[in-house]
Amino acid sequence: MKICLVCDTRLPAKKYGGTERVVEWLVMEFLKIGHTVVLVAPTGTALQGALCIPADTYEQVLRAIPRDADIVHFHSHSWLPPSDFELSWLYTLHGNSPDISVLPKNTVFISANHAERHQGKLFVYNGVNPEEFVFREQKKDYLLFFSLIRRKVKGAARAIQLARRYRIPAVFAGGSRIDLIKADGFLESFHPLIKFVGKVSGNAKAEYFSNAKALLFPIDWEEPFGLVLIESLLSGTPIIATPRGSVPELINADVGALFTDDDMFPDALERALACSPKHCRDWALTHYSSAVCATNYLNLYERIISGENVFE
Repeated sequence: MKICLVCDTRLPAKKYGGTERVVEWLVMEFLKIGHTVVLVAPTGTALQGALCIPADTYEQVLRAIPRDADIVHFHSHSWLPPSDFELSWLYTLHGNSPDISVLPKNTVFISANHAERHQGKLFVYNGVNPEEFVFREQKKDYLLFFSLIRRKVKGAARAIQLARRYRIPAVFAGGSRIDLIKADGFLESFHPLIKFVGKVSGNAKAEYFSNAKALLFPIDWEEPFGLVLIESLLSGTPIIATPRGSVPELINADVGALFTDDDMFPDALERALACSPKHCRDWALTHYSSAVCATNYLNLYERIISGENVFE
């Protein structure tokens, strides 16, 4: 199959990247299987094995898409094809759309909850490359918070309050203490139990995940998917999270625990710490690896190409 992926950010991703990393992993998995991959993305994009065609404007994107592609997979709402586009195509919405009326009929979502909230049905779970993470059964004595600290809805301030209230060491990655001036919790963060490590990636990121006794994910918004949850599970690290968005469908009692009220946190922590690290990794490998994600998309591509009306 000749697969064309369209992304509006340069690849590979630098440090973080949600959509970008998912696209990278899809490219990697498609190439492993033997498919031809064309990547249309901004100037400077370079992924080994894929034909990367630079495009920085909508007009350039439309010209760059090869007309012999079997399927075109868009990962950018700003770069969708015109109504008379002659190729088979689909679009994956990676975030929350404030206006569902602007979503094209060919939209795929990234969790069941994500689809339901946008009045859709078709979804494919994101996948994470397990080779980027280290599995470790023996853990150190800290909880890990790994999200953009400056985004208030990610819950850094609440995580600080929980760590202080229950006297649990906590490592915060995804920004610095200064980010809390905007997100709340700045003064409370000055405590010996609280440690900030900044924005980390690569081997350092894998080490923090694999050594943590649990990931603390106290979000206050409707999370479409949450790659960090899967990254943690692949490291053998269970989850303690609030049940918002897709979280309840990704996390079961064997790999983590959910809580709503802070008074419930000690019980949730106890249940999470009782989870088997191996079971955490096996669950993620079975349902949310990049290989599983690629297979699910390939099955969807074939249905679309065959003419099946999958979007109704």
